[in-house]
Amino acid sequence: MAIKFLVLLVAILAGCNAFPAPEAEQDMSIFFEHVDRNARIVGGTQAANGAHPHMVALTNGAVVRSFICGGSIITRRTVLTAAHCIAAVVSGNTLSRNLRGTVGTNRWNSGGVMHAFQRHVIHSSYNANTIKNDIGILHTSANIAMTNAVRAIVVNYDFIGNGINSRVAGWGRIRAGGAISANLLQLNTQTIDGNRCVRDVASVSASLNMRAPAVDPNVELCTFHSRNHGTCNGDSGSALVRLDRNQQIGIVSWGLPCALGAPDMFVRVSAYRNWVQTNTLN
Repeated sequence: MAIKFLVLLVAILAGCNAFPAPEAEQDMSIFFEHVDRNARIVGGTQAANGAHPHMVALTNGAVVRSFICGGSIITRRTVLTAAHCIAAVVSGNTLSRNLRGTVGTNRWNSGGVMHAFQRHVIHSSYNANTIKNDIGILHTSANIAMTNAVRAIVVNYDFIGNGINSRVAGWGRIRAGGAISANLLQLNTQTIDGNRCVRDVASVSASLNMRAPAVDPNVELCTFHSRNHGTCNGDSGSALVRLDRNQQIGIVSWGLPCALGAPDMFVRVSAYRNWVQTNTLN
């Protein structure tokens, strides 16, 4: 028996020390890995109950549910999110039948009302390698009942420039390296000029020896708070909201992991007005 155990132990150690096969291309998921429950908003604060009635927690699983992404209610039948969030739960062209959207709660894993989905739409030009056109829509199987805790958010299609005070919410860590919180977190931030965003992302990624996607200010909107504050992986799909009008201007898409002094990138929803309106169910 001891000999068998020794052989097994040697095999395990050999496997642990095996060198991985070299990859031809960088794994782009490091910029938006939405299924990592250990990494979300960094430096945020806990949101008050009912402060974000548009928020949707997307989860998947038949028995044990796993958090996937955030999303936003824009009509009684339509949830707006990131394309890469939907792509993660699509096989072939079939959406996971276990995907659910929970509304009306600040806790992704309890409370609220859970909704199934009957259809998904990913932008036809979504490119996972460059993380561009990262926008998607989910249609619920039944109407979402609107209450004080559940409300659709207005989508703002104005072109957003520099200096707009905004807020993003998501589920996860209270601070970098801190304990995981099941409660919704929020972070106030500010939009920055597109040209600055291009320069800053290139500079920080070079200093980290990373090959980050190029920023396109025509379809991406950037924010910056400060080092150790910002969105992180699991915030994908959540809404960026301008504070003065309480309207959605962006969708969390990607960033340099995580809160390392670089801007955060959002889908610029104004660039997709026709697409969103065409695929929205009232």
